[in-house]
Amino acid sequence: MSDQEKLDWKSEFTGEELQVLRSALPQAVHACQDRSARAHTEYADPDGHQYIYGNGMARGVPKDLQPLLKDLSSYREESVSGTRRTLMFVGEALVFPMRVGKKMPRNHRRIRLNYLPDGRRELLRSTSNAKYREAGLFEIPAAHTPDDEIAQLSDVVRMLREFTGPVTLFPAYYSSTPFSVGTIFWGPARLSGNYLEFTNPERLTYQKAPTAGQPKQHKPRAAGGFADGERPRTQAKLRPRPESRKGSS
Repeated sequence: MSDQEKLDWKSEFTGEELQVLRSALPQAVHACQDRSARAHTEYADPDGHQYIYGNGMARGVPKDLQPLLKDLSSYREESVSGTRRTLMFVGEALVFPMRVGKKMPRNHRRIRLNYLPDGRRELLRSTSNAKYREAGLFEIPAAHTPDDEIAQLSDVVRMLREFTGPVTLFPAYYSSTPFSVGTIFWGPARLSGNYLEFTNPERLTYQKAPTAGQPKQHKPRAAGGFADGERPRTQAKLRPRPESRKGSS
């Protein structure tokens, strides 16, 4: 098996799973963005919760993603003990949406995680994916940050501590502001220091689903040249010649 085949992580999913995930992940991000960008009174969270923008996206995207994945036979949810949160699995892949900030880092294959405590860092390192890893790609000394906690990662850590089966961490990470969604990527991740390192992350594109009952819009056909194209035609008529003035010479 070639090195490229070893790094082809898409074989972890069936054709149907890939098709659904590629469509559902950007749809969930954009659906939550549509609510989170508004004032708190218009947020319309399914559970009636109201959050500031960053927390609204972190907590809202999984809620929008769950109903889009539930029809997959390999989909399941695991409750996080001590919380009302659930994590989503497709087969043995833990699909975890996460916002990386206002802009996608220039190196989108190496995402820095701020406020990651040492205990959680060690646990994520021991359980993160090492199957799809390019040797020598990320040999950079680990950076250290203050031991603060980030809520989104705590859910993953708790689940990985309790889940004994083989798990491959597949974050779907995106940048966004209250004005728009930026780039969306997803792929297998490995924790190194305060960074999540991704192997061959795939960019996801958002396609807006047509609204039910909305008439289909037809693109205008380009005209072939000057005075060409469809337009109403009228019969040309000559105006009668004016009568000559009396007494004119």
